[in-house]
Amino acid sequence: MPLRLTRSGYERLRKELEQLYQRRIQLIEEVRETGAEGDLSENAGLDAAKRSLGLVEARIKHLEQQLADAEIIEQDGQPENIDVGVVVTLEDLETGNLLRYRIAESVEMDLSSAIKTATPNSPLGLALKGKRVGDEVTVNLRTKTQQLRVVDISWDSADE
Repeated sequence: MPLRLTRSGYERLRKELEQLYQRRIQLIEEVRETGAEGDLSENAGLDAAKRSLGLVEARIKHLEQQLADAEIIEQDGQPENIDVGVVVTLEDLETGNLLRYRIAESVEMDLSSAIKTATPNSPLGLALKGKRVGDEVTVNLRTKTQQLRVVDISWDSADE
């Protein structure tokens, strides 16, 4: 199943990959230099550089696979229903409070954003998938059950 990403999410991962390619070049040179320092059995610098290189290589492989399998969500016009790439405004039917969630894959989560992220496979994401303005959903969370009404759907402004 492809990873469904917004264009900005795809570009963010692509940029990280480019930075990792550069970091890999630096680490290869560091391994080469520290390996030339003599006794390899007690060369902590060499061990650290090799460990760092291994971590970078693993992340590169992971990102390459994600980007190769990615499907970019086109954000044209007004969204008709809830899916990846939208921001949804919900009304809690018990309290009347308004809640806003961005629907996005976990790789696109932005913890600094004021808008919370719900992944498509989370309880909330699954309950909201395909819903339209005016639809009501019941979401079973660990500590409670929430009744919500969809008030508004818009494209995630980070991608405009």
